[in-house]
Amino acid sequence: MVTIPRYRSQGFALAAVLWLMAGLSIVVVLVADAAKTSAERVAQLRERTEFIQSALSGRAQAEYWLSGARPRTADFFDGAAVVMADNTPYRIDANSTISIQDHGGLIDLNTVNSELLTSFLAGCGISVDKTPFLIDALADYTDSDNLQRLNGAERDTYTAEGKPPPRNSPLLSESEVWDVYGWGSYRATFERSGCDRSFTIPGETTMLGNSLNLATAPAPVLKAAGLNDELIEDVVTARGDPVKVAERIAQNNALLGTGGMFGGAGGKQVQKVLRVTHRHPTGPWRMTYTLTLDPENDDRPWSISQPLVTSEAVSVGKLPPLPWPNQPPATTPSDVSRFLSF
Repeated sequence: MVTIPRYRSQGFALAAVLWLMAGLSIVVVLVADAAKTSAERVAQLRERTEFIQSALSGRAQAEYWLSGARPRTADFFDGAAVVMADNTPYRIDANSTISIQDHGGLIDLNTVNSELLTSFLAGCGISVDKTPFLIDALADYTDSDNLQRLNGAERDTYTAEGKPPPRNSPLLSESEVWDVYGWGSYRATFERSGCDRSFTIPGETTMLGNSLNLATAPAPVLKAAGLNDELIEDVVTARGDPVKVAERIAQNNALLGTGGMFGGAGGKQVQKVLRVTHRHPTGPWRMTYTLTLDPENDDRPWSISQPLVTSEAVSVGKLPPLPWPNQPPATTPSDVSRFLSF
């Protein structure tokens, strides 16, 4: 019979206890980390739900107030409150903000001419040698034939790249432009420059042939139209004062020799088609949709299209509260759950 010395058995027991303690420590850390992660997810979900509830309440207020307000050159006015239509953000409450962008101040990708689009793309950071390819590819995507332009792309090009073929009809949503051959490669470039928020597809024709509303156009569009940085700042500063806006528009039309390219001075008003954006003041969420006003329609004075909830790590900081009266929220739990599914 072999006898193990006591000091060796004691050493073995000590090592076993240490290993057991180490294992338990690891388990405790893993459990604590899992609990922390779970708590963070719960808090994030609660914050996101509160944001969507607040945004839907703000949407109900916007539908109600805008359908009865009077559109002017750069804003909506109800006799007391003024709300800008140039994407100026307002605070709804602690959980969301709202901004309204007139589609008349944006570049309509379904109707814009190549000269203006060339200038717009260059201002967004696209090299001059690449713009002809993007412009022709967009034209090939939206026209009704299968004839390929010099720098464009039709079915064969898309098939060779393993992509769905072009629909040969106008874009149905703003995000569809990223499906156009070559455009998706520059999405990050558009987002960095803010140009991804400067074009549209629905609404009235906004470009040459009719007019662009200078009073609500964002800086990338103003730059594409030929204004320098000083003029852009001058125009943006004048917003909120209808008289000054009309003066700036007349001055810039005369300076650029556009013969009235920019709307506003001649009675151009904010369009009935609006892009509405809600953001969480500190969180990463954004809700956007297209609001179309039809105040003469008693049964349906407004309609919503292209609703989307996305994430973006942007803090909007301190903002002025909404000037319109606070209407009772017209949202239900089913409304919230529908947006939570995005």
